[in-house]
Order: sequence, then structure tokens, then C-alpha cells
Amino acid sequence: MYKKILLSTIALAALLAGPAGAQTAQTGDRGFYGGFGLGSTDSDLTGAIDKRDTVWKAFGGYQLNRYLGVEAGYIDLGNTAIPGATFSSKALTAAAVGSLPLNPQFALFGKLGLAQVETDVNGRTDNNFDPTYGIGLRYDFTRQIGLRGEWERFRVSGNPFAAKSDTDLYSVSLQYRFY
Repeated sequence: MYKKILLSTIALAALLAGPAGAQTAQTGDRGFYGGFGLGSTDSDLTGAIDKRDTVWKAFGGYQLNRYLGVEAGYIDLGNTAIPGATFSSKALTAAAVGSLPLNPQFALFGKLGLAQVETDVNGRTDNNFDPTYGIGLRYDFTRQIGLRGEWERFRVSGNPFAAKSDTDLYSVSLQYRFY
């Protein structure tokens, strides 16, 4: 369902880009930004009963120039269950964010970084530190306010019940720039 919402949001933003283009200036400055998002996760954990969960994230970063920034965040990756075990995961992230402006409102972006993922399995906590990456599209309504749609991948650590598995996060986030 969140994939449909994400695609619909991107399509709506594309339709609105033309008229808004004459009113919005390109943001090439440097400075701090932050945001909050909602989304859905999908895990490739074999035998999972609940593969989809609603999740949230908060992030903040510093834009070094119009093409490169650094970002940190907290993500609640939700819950997944297999017979006999319930997995609850959350992640702390740090990433470099590369942006490719398409016009004054739209920019493609990609992330590459590290994530510390903590997974609670029936009261037992397991941590891992693995690479994370993602891609997305940002639409700027104004110089300060933007909307991001993105996909990110996280590695959820192994434990006595299962080996490591990949968890995909599909999210829509509101971003605010403080510059």
C-alpha cells in the first residue's frame, strides 16, 4: 500500500512541478536540514508471518553543497514474526547523500552509509553494524520545505532463529531546511 502512496505522491509532485518552477529558487546553499517520515518495511526473512509493517523515521543532516550532504537518522524498522519468534528492529544511520538536481524543484538522490541495527527477538537483543544504501526523489515546495520518497535497504542481524536478512524500507518524508 505504501508503494502505491509513494508512487502517487511522486506522480502528483511531477504534475505540479511546471507551474511551481517559476516561483521556487534552486537551493544550492549549504546548511542544516531535518525531517520526519512514515513508511512500510518488507523483510526477506524466510517463513515470516508479517512481512509488512508501518514504520517511522527521523533524520537530520548538513548540505555541503547542492550535490553532496551528510545525514544521520533513527528508524523504527517495525516487527516481523516467524513461528516461535517475534523480531522488533530499529536502526541508527549515518550516510553520505549525493543529489542530482533535475530542475529547480526535483532532485534524485542516493545514500550510502552505515547502520547499527538492533533487533529484539523474544527479549534477546542482537546488534549488527552493516552498510546501508538507498535511492529517492525529492520535490521542493518552497526553499525550506520538501517532500522525499525513498527506498532504503538494511541488514537485520542473525540470531538463533534465523540468519541475516535484508529489510527494505519504502518511505515518504517531509524535509525542512534551516538555510
